[in-house]
Amino acid sequence: MSIAFESTESGAGTYIDNTTPTTLYTNAQGAGKIVRIEKLVVCNVNVAARSITIYKVPSGGTISGDDWKVIFLRAIDGSGEEDIRECAGMFLDNGDSLRALASAASSLRFNLDISKES
Repeated sequence: MSIAFESTESGAGTYIDNTTPTTLYTNAQGAGKIVRIEKLVVCNVNVAARSITIYKVPSGGTISGDDWKVIFLRAIDGSGEEDIRECAGMFLDNGDSLRALASAASSLRFNLDISKES
């Protein structure tokens, strides 16, 4: 078994949604294979402060109310970025996903580093 590292980001013109949680990553490695979150950085491209809520949703789970929240309304200064350290070291089993909800539209973007079995 070897470990592979992967980085992903929201991409140009793409933002974390403020109405439906945006899926940042879903573990689709297959049964018995895990993914480890190494680093999650959220960037606020707006001059006003915004906040983010992060969910770790198990395979087949749906978000309802406070279900699966791991970060609740973390403030991010205007034109700033936040290293969401609570997510570092988090494991996603097969089918689990990391999702995020922004407090306002067209404001928050993300960079995510993971490691996974290859």
